[in-house]
Amino acid sequence: MSLTEDAYRYAIKNAFLHEGKADVGAIVGKMKALHPDLDIKDSMPSIIEAVKKVNALGKKEIEAEYKKFEGSYELKPKQKDSMLPTLDWAEKESVVTRYAPNPNGPFHLGNARAAILCDEFAKIYGGKMILRFDDTDPKIKKPIENAEAIFKEDLEWLGCEISETYFASDRLDIYYKYMKEVLKKGHAYVCDCDVEKWRKLIKAKKACKCRDISPKEQLQRFEKMLSNEFKEGQAVLRIKTDLNHNDPSIRDWWAAKVVDNPVHPNPKSKGKHVWPSYNFASAIDDHELGVTLILRGQEHAQNQTKQEFLYDYFKWTYPHSFHFGRIKLADTVLSTSKIKEGIEKGEYKGWDNPRLGTIKALRRRGFQASALRKAILDVGVKSSGVSIDAKRLHDLNKEELGDVKRIGFIAEPVRLSVDYAPDGTEQFVVDSATLKKLKVGSVFRLREKYNVKITKKDPLEIFGQFVGTTNTGKEVVGWLSDSIDIELVMPDGKKMAGLASKELLEEKEGSIIQLDKFGFCRIDSVQENRVVLWFAHK
Repeated sequence: MSLTEDAYRYAIKNAFLHEGKADVGAIVGKMKALHPDLDIKDSMPSIIEAVKKVNALGKKEIEAEYKKFEGSYELKPKQKDSMLPTLDWAEKESVVTRYAPNPNGPFHLGNARAAILCDEFAKIYGGKMILRFDDTDPKIKKPIENAEAIFKEDLEWLGCEISETYFASDRLDIYYKYMKEVLKKGHAYVCDCDVEKWRKLIKAKKACKCRDISPKEQLQRFEKMLSNEFKEGQAVLRIKTDLNHNDPSIRDWWAAKVVDNPVHPNPKSKGKHVWPSYNFASAIDDHELGVTLILRGQEHAQNQTKQEFLYDYFKWTYPHSFHFGRIKLADTVLSTSKIKEGIEKGEYKGWDNPRLGTIKALRRRGFQASALRKAILDVGVKSSGVSIDAKRLHDLNKEELGDVKRIGFIAEPVRLSVDYAPDGTEQFVVDSATLKKLKVGSVFRLREKYNVKITKKDPLEIFGQFVGTTNTGKEVVGWLSDSIDIELVMPDGKKMAGLASKELLEEKEGSIIQLDKFGFCRIDSVQENRVVLWFAHK
C-alpha cells in the first residue's frame, strides 16, 4: 500500500484502541517500520492528514473501518539482507553449534550474542545447538547455584532451541583418558618446575627439564597428579607446541592442574583433584560432541591456535569458526565480574537490577526477546567491538511491542479548578511542569476539552476559567480526573512518583503500557490503588 493508505489504516487501529483518538507520533513509528526509506519531514503532512481524517469520525465509524482492515495489521517492512555470512561448507556438513558459558555469573546481553548466533545458524541450516557448561574452575570462577535452570530460562525466552545439554564437570574421566593418550604420544608433559623459572625459559624460547622426559615416566607423573601425591601448585600438565611461536602464550600451554580442596556443586566431581583448562576441555568436547561451527569472542582467537596443536596430534579436523568483538550498551553494566562483585557487595539487589545489562533486568524493564535478538543479529559476527545504539534498540522494541495501551500520566501533579465550565466548576489534576512557564492571564487548552485562562496560581493549586472550545493552537495540557499513585523504577535505579489514570488498575502484572508523553513501561506489581512500573524507554 501507499504511505497515505498505510497511514490511514494504522490511524484507524490506533483510534480504535485509544477511545476514538489516533496519535500522530504512534503512526509515525509504524510508517518508519513499513517504509524504511521514508523521509519523515516530507511525509508528515500525509500522516497528519490521515490522523485528522480518522479523528473526525465517530466511534462506530472507526469500529466499522477497523473491522474492514482487521487481519492486515502485521508489520511487513522491506527485508534486509542477512548480516550473517553464508556457510558454503554447510552443503556437505551438518551445522552443529555449541554455546559454552562459564556459569559463574549472570547471563547478560554480551553472553547472549554467542547464544543467539549459535541458535540462528543452527536454524538457518537445519542443524542443532548444544549447550555445554564450562564449569571446570572449582576455585576462582566457581559455578553459581542453579546455573542450568537460570541459563535455560533466559535462553528459552530468547528463542534459543537447545538440542543437548552437557556439563564439563561430568566429563572429567573423558578428559583424563585423552590426557593419557597425548602423553603416550609424546606431545605433552607433566611439569614440576618453578612457575617463574619456567616462564623465563619459555620467554627465551627454551625447554624446561621436564619436557624431554620419556612418555612412560610422564604417565607415572600424571598418576601422581590424579592421586594428589602432587599437591596444588607442584605440577601442571602442558601440551607441547612450537617454542619459537611468535605468541609466548601459545608456547606449551597448560592443559590441567591440581586443586587440593576443590569446592564444586557437582557431586560427580567429588574426589577429583585434576581439573582441565578451558582450552583442553573445549577442544576435546568439540570433537566428541560433533561440533562443526564455533562462535565465540575475539579474545578466544588465540585459543583456536592452541587447540589446533591438539587436533593435529589426534589427527582431527578443527571446526569452522567465527570470532567476534565485544558488545557495549550505553550506561549499562555488561561485565560478569563487575555484576557479581556488585551483587555480593549489595550494590545491586539482584541480577535484575535496572542498571544491569542482564537478560533478567532487560526483560523486567519490558524489552522483548525478539527485539534483543534483532539487535544482536544486526551486528552479526563482526570481529571488532561494537556498541549497540540505545535508540536503535528502543526503536526495535517499539516495533515488536506494536500497539500497547496508552495510559494518562502526570509526573508533577497540581490541582486545577476551572470556573464557568460547561458542566459547572470542574476539578482536574494537571502537570505543574507544563504550567510553570505560563503566567496569570495566559490561555492554554485542556487536552480534548476546552480552553482555560489562568486567573490565579498557588504552589498546590491553579485556578482558571473556561474561555471557549475553539482550538486556537495554544499550549495543550494533559489532565486526570480519576487517578492512582504510581512508582516508577528508572534505568539508573532511582525511583520517581507520579499519578496515572485509574484504568491502569485493569492491566495485569507483566503487561507493557505506554505512559502518555513519557514512555513505555512494564507493570511490575499491582496493589490496591498503587502500581509499580519499570521504565523501559521513551
